[in-house]
Amino acid sequence: MSSFLRLSILTGFWMSLLTRARQLRRRPLLLNVRSLLQRVPFQPLDINCLYCLEYAGIPPRHPAALRGRAEVRRGTLEDLEGLTHCQDKRAAFVNRFNANDYCAVAVIDGRIIGYQWFCERPVYTEERYGCEIDVPPDTLYEYDIFILPEYRLSGLWFKFHCLYLRELMQALNRQRVIGIVDYGMRLSMNTHLRFGFSPYRRVVVIQAFGKTICIGKAIPGDKAAVPQWISGGETAATRGADRVAPAPDRPLGTEPAIGAAHATNASRTT
Repeated sequence: MSSFLRLSILTGFWMSLLTRARQLRRRPLLLNVRSLLQRVPFQPLDINCLYCLEYAGIPPRHPAALRGRAEVRRGTLEDLEGLTHCQDKRAAFVNRFNANDYCAVAVIDGRIIGYQWFCERPVYTEERYGCEIDVPPDTLYEYDIFILPEYRLSGLWFKFHCLYLRELMQALNRQRVIGIVDYGMRLSMNTHLRFGFSPYRRVVVIQAFGKTICIGKAIPGDKAAVPQWISGGETAATRGADRVAPAPDRPLGTEPAIGAAHATNASRTT
């Protein structure tokens, strides 16, 4: 092997190592720690941080909710096959339907391309860690949104919130929405914050040898700092300035998102 070839291989190795190091520096620290822990055989230890977010009021009927061809409607047990084609979680889906949780599905040409779930029970038990989340009587809990990769960034998140969730909250007379976002999920967190969600609680989760410890701490008021892995120190109040503005209520020209039994033309109450 010539000296030039050896030098080229060595240079390529160090450049690749440097690029990887830069990528790790940009990633939130906890994500790097979790990546290392997940490489341990049998994964005896896991650490995560969950941010509880809330949205006060009923989501507006925003013009972005009208983008694209996808129809958003209520999902039922008859959609089980379509849901499992998105993610193979058949048992979890069946348990959710049996618990009377609400499922929204996005459909194109008869194919389910995404879904989101909502819960009105007074206590929701987080499926991965078993943490109990209190759901007040005026509130809905949202969880597990999934959109097939080829349809992401196409407005489906807005459709789930500004069509289905809006009608569901009006039908159930709910005035707030809460949910959680995992530490390091920048796109999800930014989407929620710009829509108008605010962080109100942080929960550190430690799983060790099958045992789970959840340690929660309230995030006080509108002056709560947005997590540093999201921004350079903005507050929830300044992020709220980007909250989407409601469009005037008007017929959408489509079937109600949650079915005729729950359809309502009530205007936004907040």
